Amino acid sequence: MAEEETKYKKGQKVLCYEPDPTKQPVIYHSEIRDIKFQDISKLLDKETCDVITGNGSSLIQPTYLIHFPGWGPRYDRWVTGDLILEVNEENLGKKKELDDKLAAIISKQNRKRKSVAKTPSSESGTSKPVLKFTLPATLKQSLERDFVNVTLRNLIIRLPRVPNTQDILNKFYEYASQKMSPHDQELLQEFITSITVYFDAMLPLQLLYKEERSQYEREGFVNSVRTKRQQLVLEKDGYNVLFPGYTEWSQEGRSGPLQPSTVYGIEHLLRLFVKLPDYLSHVDKPYLTSIGSFCDLFLTYVASNRADVFVEIQPYKEAELCDIR
Repeated sequence: MAEEETKYKKGQKVLCYEPDPTKQPVIYHSEIRDIKFQDISKLLDKETCDVITGNGSSLIQPTYLIHFPGWGPRYDRWVTGDLILEVNEENLGKKKELDDKLAAIISKQNRKRKSVAKTPSSESGTSKPVLKFTLPATLKQSLERDFVNVTLRNLIIRLPRVPNTQDILNKFYEYASQKMSPHDQELLQEFITSITVYFDAMLPLQLLYKEERSQYEREGFVNSVRTKRQQLVLEKDGYNVLFPGYTEWSQEGRSGPLQPSTVYGIEHLLRLFVKLPDYLSHVDKPYLTSIGSFCDLFLTYVASNRADVFVEIQPYKEAELCDIR
């Protein structure tokens, strides 16, 4: 059987469900690196194989080697076609729904851990490992100034922020990976990808001040297929008139829900780092040590390259009336 007979093609950008059935179901942006026909009983459980053969289908089916951008080749997985989705608005909406569920689960787990931490325990004197890193004094001042500007001075960040979170993390990788071994470069890339995933998931839940929530909604994040955009557009004399305060811009031609990491920048990224110890309280100590060293490296990089990371001394604008509550 030739590749022409398969539904998807080598090199195609697709969406792929989490291949591990024991993990929380999510959908990833991915790419097909290879295709081959093989016995899918190696990939599926016996019950599923019995259903396939019972329908008269052969167990020799096309399988796809899926690569997850930002993750090393060792994370590539062979999957069957039923785990793959085309990149379109409907499927991006499905991805957003699962991302929201995962973010809600993470938030709930964090609340439980905080509750347990406050409960006295007489069992053991051993304490759980904690993520440790140093926040440079200049960045502490930036966080304090950001808090005052947003909550007391009725100012909000102008969006989209330049550079955005993804830009900052990519520049950091270029800088830090130069003197690293291939293995450390791979670990660094995994760290950056994980930070991006956490940022996108947690920004609407825990990284916004209440004064910023209306702005977040105006920028088109509310609904997975951007119905908010349609709600804000009015027909007047045959012209489309945008609701006052709504910023019209695109995500480099990419359809589907916006990613906060492509819109928000260093101010909100620093807020994430402050909360990381809570988010990662379940991680084993060896991993926390590695993550902590990468956090220190990143924060030192930001403090040493403030002009490139912050760019604007005052990236704020006056809040809209609907933001002041």
